[in-house]
Amino acid sequence: MKKTAAERKAEQRKRQKATGETKFELMVNSQELEMLRQNCALRRPGREPYDMNEYIQLLIIKDNRELTNKFKQLSNECCGKCGESLPVDKCCLSGDSACWLTKGWHDLKLDNINVTCHKMTDS
Repeated sequence: MKKTAAERKAEQRKRQKATGETKFELMVNSQELEMLRQNCALRRPGREPYDMNEYIQLLIIKDNRELTNKFKQLSNECCGKCGESLPVDKCCLSGDSACWLTKGWHDLKLDNINVTCHKMTDS
């Protein structure tokens, strides 16, 4: 007996759940969507562009690797105020100029860009 679309979809969801896949919805404006499409193609010259989902997944993996390396570098250093190994999560001395939490956390944040005012330039 032929399965209905709903039955096939239910089986697909069951397989995805079993493998730990999660659906994630992302809201982007038209400018960001155009940047995403453009970058999917630019990252694979002469080949089929990345699928947008694949591109986002690869960015997550790339960022995780970079962050893991940054944590390894920081673990060799200590806070200038309390002497704890970096990175520190909380410190009663936070706010003091010698405390890593005051300014050092900037080493971990994503690049500070003003997305609301960011304009794409024509290539």
